[in-house]
Parts: sequence; structure tokens; C-alpha cells
Amino acid sequence: MFLLQTPAVPELMSSPASLLPLLCQLVDALSEPERRSLVYLCGSLDSEHSPAQARHVMEVAVRGNEQPGQAVKEILVQLRRLDLLRRFYQCGREEVERHRGTHALSAYRVLMVNLSEDLTSEDLNQLKFLLGRVLTQDRLARAKCFLDVITELEKQAEVSNEKVDLLERCLRDIGRVDLAKRVCGLTSRVPVTEHSPTQWQRRAPPEYSIKCARPIHTFSNYSPQIRPMPLLQNCAARPVQQLHIEPSCSNYLEHYRLNTNPRGVCVIIDCVGQDGELLEQTFRGLHFSVVLHRWLSVSDCLSALSVLQQGPLLRDASAFICCVISRGNELHLLATDAYSTGLHLDTLRRMFTSENCPALTGKPKLFFIQRYSVPEYQPGAGRSLSHKEELETDGVHGSGQNLVPTDADVFWSHCWTQESQLQTRGHHSQYLRALMGALHPGHNRKSHLVDLHLRVNAAVCEHNQRNPSEQYHLELKHTLRKNLYLH
Repeated sequence: MFLLQTPAVPELMSSPASLLPLLCQLVDALSEPERRSLVYLCGSLDSEHSPAQARHVMEVAVRGNEQPGQAVKEILVQLRRLDLLRRFYQCGREEVERHRGTHALSAYRVLMVNLSEDLTSEDLNQLKFLLGRVLTQDRLARAKCFLDVITELEKQAEVSNEKVDLLERCLRDIGRVDLAKRVCGLTSRVPVTEHSPTQWQRRAPPEYSIKCARPIHTFSNYSPQIRPMPLLQNCAARPVQQLHIEPSCSNYLEHYRLNTNPRGVCVIIDCVGQDGELLEQTFRGLHFSVVLHRWLSVSDCLSALSVLQQGPLLRDASAFICCVISRGNELHLLATDAYSTGLHLDTLRRMFTSENCPALTGKPKLFFIQRYSVPEYQPGAGRSLSHKEELETDGVHGSGQNLVPTDADVFWSHCWTQESQLQTRGHHSQYLRALMGALHPGHNRKSHLVDLHLRVNAAVCEHNQRNPSEQYHLELKHTLRKNLYLH
């Protein structure tokens, strides 16, 4: 029996007239997702991948390649279209790999295409969520696949073959450590030049900042239709600052071990008389030793925290949690004081860094802040705090979004809403309610803290959608080096 075969195609160094018909046949045989991968593999940042555009991009790439035939073969192999490889070249994958020599395709772009195939739709949604401060909402809404997202990042010079730290961090934060390690392996093969970041800089994990602004749309099916989602709407994530720590890639596979009894110490300072007792019950249920303070002034807050910082409780604890419910402004918590400069938010965090509290070195330090916003204090409007010199830090200025933890093992969750909500009878913080629900001992036993907080974010944004006049704003900043499970 004889098989009818398409004649072998001569190498594409022949006349231009013989090139276009071949490319037309190849492109016409590809599906839309395959054409998208083709356009990207050929080095184009064009988001259009119609048959005509794909043919044009492929023709330009192939004509400019020293091994045009090999380039076409490698593209077919990467697209897993071995049927077309056999049809037009009468060869298989093994032969293409054997004659590969110098790669006709970029190893970086090949990896991005492979990642696109390995990411689930849920992974893609979470990546888009984390990149909300790097890419605009309209660009994220138009991105239908991972390659669309990467293309937009490359256009803004956020990602390239020598700059993949942002991508690596995002993959780790959504739990795809397997893919992050592949990206990490790519950077180890890229030579360091005087114009590229050093290997130390690429591998040192930066802090992450996630902010929730006024919800605009969900990412469900990339549609503006409003519906409950496990991701924030119109949220933001951006790398802020690098840590002075370089854990190995394997550290990301580990988790903090809460193996003491009790598991850690939780201090709760409730200066508005709401939710403190419920928080106490929640963290006692998680086997933490809880200290609850009510109605403290700023100076009393500082005294209580100083006693805890210098006392013996933290020495044997596996973790530390600090919850504060207070009126305040962008930079300060006012506690029960009517007028004062307040307790600086960065001072609160710095009190329990490894430098100022050695007992917590290497241990997770979690901060959950519910702030009820009041106007900025104007000097002269009332009495000044006598402990101002103790509470002010060394030069932290600007808005709250600059209050970034600079040491490792810190998880900073800060929510703020208007003080007028306290006038509502029976008021309870929607943020703290969502937090306590996510931390309930009977829920989400296999979820680490960052994943749990994504659910808190979703609940807060869902509330904002239903109650436009009662908006909550939420930011997350963390320098956790490992996964943290509180259940």
C-alpha cells in the first residue's frame, strides 16, 4: 500500500516566492491559541494574531534567521504540531532536536509559551490580580491568556529575558512554586552584565504590596459583570523594595513551624470598643495566648507594647500577632486620644523587628490593623503627646503606602474606613469579620495565610460593591519567606 505524501519542502533560503505559500499552509492549519503562541515565539509583542498577522510575523522572523528551515521546525515542535512537521518536512521531533545546534528560538520565549500551557485559568486570574498595580485595568481585562499578560509586561519593560524576578515572585505567591523554579533556572543561565541586575538582586525576595481600591469589575471570564469572586476587583500588587535576605529556592517550599504550646502570642488593642472580644475568641481557637487591651491612650498603647516587647512571653512563642482597632490617619493611630501626633504605624511595626526584639528573629510577625479615618492632626489644635520623641521614627514621611516592612517575616494587613461608621448602631468591621471568618479553625485547613487574605480581600470588595457609602480600603504588605499555616 502506498501513502500519498506532501513533497519535502526545500530549505527556506530559496526564492521569496517559495516561502509565502509554505507559511500560508502552516498558519492556516493552526488554531487561534496556536497562532497566539506563534506570534510570541517569533519575537513579536503584537497582541493581534489573525492568520494574516501570524503569517507576516512568521515570515519576518524566518527571513531574518540564519537557519530559516530549522526555525520553522522548532516552532512546529514548540507548538506540538508534529503532524505538520511530518507533513511538510518528513521528520520528527528527535531529528529536529538532534540538529538544533544553536537555538533558533529564544529559550526565554519558549519557556513563556510552556508556562502559558501549564497555568490554569485560576492561576491566570490570581496573576492578573497581583499585577493590578503594574498593568492598567483595561489591559488586564483584555488579556485572555498568560502570553497576553507577559506581552504587556514586556511592553512596559517589567519583564524580559534578563528580568524575570517579578514573574518569579508572582508565581510563588499564587502557589506555583514548580513554575517559579523553572523561571529561576532560566535566570541562572543568563550571564550577568554591568547593565543587568546581579544574581543576588534577582534572587532576593522583595516585599509585596497589595492594595484594594474602589471595585470596578471582576476578572471572572474577563467580564465587567459583578459577581462574588475569590479575587479582589481593581486591586493592585507591585514590588516595593528588596529585602536584605537571600533564601534559597527551596525555602519557598517550606513553612513556618508553629510547634509551641501555645503556638504564639497575640496582643489585641481595641480602642473603639468593637470586635476585640471576637478577635480574642478567634485567636484563642487557633491556640494562641491572647492579651486583650481596651480603651488605651497612645501612651498606654506604647507602654503595653513595650512591656510585651521586653518581656519573656515572646521568647518561647513560635509567632507574634498584633491586632489594633483605632481611629487614626494615614500615618498614625490615635487610640482614645482626641488630639495628638499619635502612634506612628511604622513605629508599631519596627518595635517587633529582629533588631528591636531579638526574641522574634526568624519568626512570623503578623499585624492586622483596622483604622477609622479622621482628619490629619494639625499642630496647635490641641495638646501634643509628651512621648512624641519616643513614637516618631527616623524619617518616615509620605502617605501610608510608603510604610513598607523592610525586615523579613512580616505580614502587614492594614484596613481603613471612615470614622462615621462607628456611629452606626451595632457596627462591626467588615474587614475584621471577613478576617475572622477566613481564620475560623474549621475552615480552609490547607490554605496558607496569603491565600486566606485573598479571600478576605474578596469579601471586603464584595461588601464595597453592595454598600458604596461604606467603603473599606485594604492593603497587604509582607516579607514572609515561607508559607504560614495558622490552622
